[in-house]
Amino acid sequence: MGKKILLLSGTSEGPVLARALLDVGYEVMATVTTEEGRVHLFSELQHALTVQVGGFNEETLRTFLEQGRADLVLDATHPFAVRITQLASTVCAALQVPYIRYERPDWEPPEGTMYADSYAAAATLLPTLGSRIMLTIGARQLKYFAALHECLTLFARILPALNSLQQALQAGFAQETVLCLRPPFSREFNRSILREYRIEVLVTKASGAAGGVVEKVMAAQDLGLKTLMIRRPVPAGLLTVSTLDAAVRLCQEFLTMIPTRENGA
Repeated sequence: MGKKILLLSGTSEGPVLARALLDVGYEVMATVTTEEGRVHLFSELQHALTVQVGGFNEETLRTFLEQGRADLVLDATHPFAVRITQLASTVCAALQVPYIRYERPDWEPPEGTMYADSYAAAATLLPTLGSRIMLTIGARQLKYFAALHECLTLFARILPALNSLQQALQAGFAQETVLCLRPPFSREFNRSILREYRIEVLVTKASGAAGGVVEKVMAAQDLGLKTLMIRRPVPAGLLTVSTLDAAVRLCQEFLTMIPTRENGA
């Protein structure tokens, strides 16, 4: 049997990494959090690999690895998916399973971009920046801004998924202030949205160019708007790569040291 890689995915880099690993002869099992993510990201590869919908917790990941179902874990989850990164790296270290973190490159925004170290810090700062706010930070984080509805006009751009809309409504957003749209978005499209809703402040996060942040921030700059960016968390002590070639090469280096499994092993 070939060497097996567990690819923790959920972003646009997932299928690119999966295809590259398949091309060099590895068996790949990818994970996504939703069925929509499976279809959107891996539909073209569905016959070449296994895709598990739903993430791991510590117990299920430990069991999965103890059963020998993966020889290496490649973590290509979102830069802000801190929980699964910490969980996976900890479990792999305990079981001595090779773990590699693929971290998409960050992007340096234009001068004048403001920063916050957390969603809560951003919510505290917002009332001093403007009154009409566009939040492009994901539906799950909207709860941090729920207390601001009384003093600010908040809009949220989220994925067109039922659970995302439910999270927005639970955070106090009215349906008319929620834009359910699927990226990617061009700079021109971002500009038209910001102009249409008369936005004064864009709130986004440092998710890297692959996450569409460039088009958002540059559109805001075109219109003379303020941008508040949530800094990216940086887990310490992880073996990290930021390019496709480096990820594949490191996987190969680790897996050449692991004996090939016999059928039924």
